[in-house]
Amino acid sequence: MEALMSGRTPLAELIQSRMRELGLSDEALGRRLGNTNPAKAAGRVYALCNGLPFSAKSRFALWRLSGALELPADVVVQAIADTERLLAQWELEAEEQRRRAREAEDAAWRASFCPHAVIQTEYTVPTQICICGFTGGAGRWLMIFFDQSRSPLTFVQQAVDALPEKTMPRSDGGRHVMFFGKALGLIINYTPDSALRCDLDGNPLEVLGKAYRPGEVSLSFGGPRLSPAAVSRVLSSR
Repeated sequence: MEALMSGRTPLAELIQSRMRELGLSDEALGRRLGNTNPAKAAGRVYALCNGLPFSAKSRFALWRLSGALELPADVVVQAIADTERLLAQWELEAEEQRRRAREAEDAAWRASFCPHAVIQTEYTVPTQICICGFTGGAGRWLMIFFDQSRSPLTFVQQAVDALPEKTMPRSDGGRHVMFFGKALGLIINYTPDSALRCDLDGNPLEVLGKAYRPGEVSLSFGGPRLSPAAVSRVLSSR
């Protein structure tokens, strides 16, 4: 939606060109559209041109736009229709980009996959998101990586044996995972397309058709989002 935010829609071009012709500021046009508050008046014009032309409040302003710009109604209606089509096109393109990004991410994950276990917990979202991210995220607190030199037949037992180090005892006899609450079970991810769900003692409960992937925390410091692992690499290099 970068083009949208820069104001290059037919509606935005019509509004901005007509404002120049009439010598209107954003605030002055906003007042013509029915906003008496100066900030809200200017804000409504900004919304029409830069991202929210069809919100409920903007649609109310669109009814007044022809008169406010001193233009025939059919000119404004055409600009609105052209803008709706353009926004629909941009959304389709954005969704295609998101689809390709998901496919690329999945391909990279599959290429780097190593068998591992994931501790199932009371909460799927950490109770303290930022601190969890800074301390390693789900990768540190929920995932158990195996000794690959040993047979896959040992993976369940390896996961069970690792629980005392990955969890803390609870007063009720159960186990607790930092930021994620009570430990409920284990999922052994053998391949991207095969996994086994077990209880905390390693007893099999369910065969799964794909590996379980816990949601991961991402951190941003005014730039691209970083994974906890990437943040740790940055901090350790300083």
